[in-house]
Amino acid sequence: MSKIAPFGLLALLVVIIGMSVYWWLDQPRRTTGAFVGNMYHERYEDAANMLQPPCAIQVNNDGGLTIVDQNGKSTSVLKVQLPFIVGGHDGDQDHDFLMTALGPSTDGILHDPPVTLYLTLDGSEVSIESVEVHQ
Repeated sequence: MSKIAPFGLLALLVVIIGMSVYWWLDQPRRTTGAFVGNMYHERYEDAANMLQPPCAIQVNNDGGLTIVDQNGKSTSVLKVQLPFIVGGHDGDQDHDFLMTALGPSTDGILHDPPVTLYLTLDGSEVSIESVEVHQ
């Protein structure tokens, strides 16, 4: 065995460990991106599959949504208010990110109250901490 072989194996091991650490540290960004993309592009079944029970997203017959948070509280969102857009981080440590459904507006005034989802991450799953309908 040549003297270079042990160094090559060590280098390979370091690369594999580095890639594993990067994959693990990058998991929240990937999960957030996937969930946000599914909600924005109205792929609600895919978004629902990412949720931790008892959280749920169900499409109603009229095209609206019924959203169930982690406490089992159910909230309806009208089809006209969809899609949800990412709302950034509001500085609250109780959740990781939020999304808001605004719907149509006239001269900057919304036709219906906006609905905000407060979301947290757990690995590759998302939990709906709460849903707020603003008045």
